[in-house]
Amino acid sequence: MIAEEVKNRLPVRSKIQKRALRLALLSRRQVLSEEEVVAASAAIQERVRRLPAFQAAGVVLAYAACRNEVQTDVLVREALAAGKRVAFPVTDPVKKTLSVRAISRYPDDLVPGAYGIPEPKPSCPTVAPDELDLVLVPGVAFDRKGFRLGYGGGYYDRFLPQIRESTATVGLAYRFQVVNTVYPEKHDRRVRFVATEETVIEAKTGVGSRR
Repeated sequence: MIAEEVKNRLPVRSKIQKRALRLALLSRRQVLSEEEVVAASAAIQERVRRLPAFQAAGVVLAYAACRNEVQTDVLVREALAAGKRVAFPVTDPVKKTLSVRAISRYPDDLVPGAYGIPEPKPSCPTVAPDELDLVLVPGVAFDRKGFRLGYGGGYYDRFLPQIRESTATVGLAYRFQVVNTVYPEKHDRRVRFVATEETVIEAKTGVGSRR
């Protein structure tokens, strides 16, 4: 057991590099102007909107953008207008887990949750992870293989293994958030696509497409 834990542990040097990368990219994202965030988010969401996986999805998990994350509002409104079921994550800071609830009115069904991030009201219906057809995934950075650098809480690391293998996962990122490596660990699960202002990268091939 101890040997397996040591085997799965990220080398100290890589942990330091991972921490440094997170701090550097969060700092860079923080200085984006509101105009830059809105313009880049619009371009990224348009690329996601064109994905066959988004168009075919019946149940979509979005997220409420905060601290200059790529916004999801256009996709949420379009999905609801198209009759799709739209859900948002609910965080449990004690158990460090995510659960999912569906909304019907955006943004009226969202209220401040853990860490001040908007979440669905407690009265909103629960959605099981295996009901999701497409998941929009936030992150600090992604590599071209689809590996993700999160915020360090491990919420999505624990959540993503619960969804179906067939569920499409799309990381939303500004172009500067796509890096050579995010120092992935054995338990990390890749997203299927990474969408930026310029391209949609398919993790299976690492190749971008200007869809």
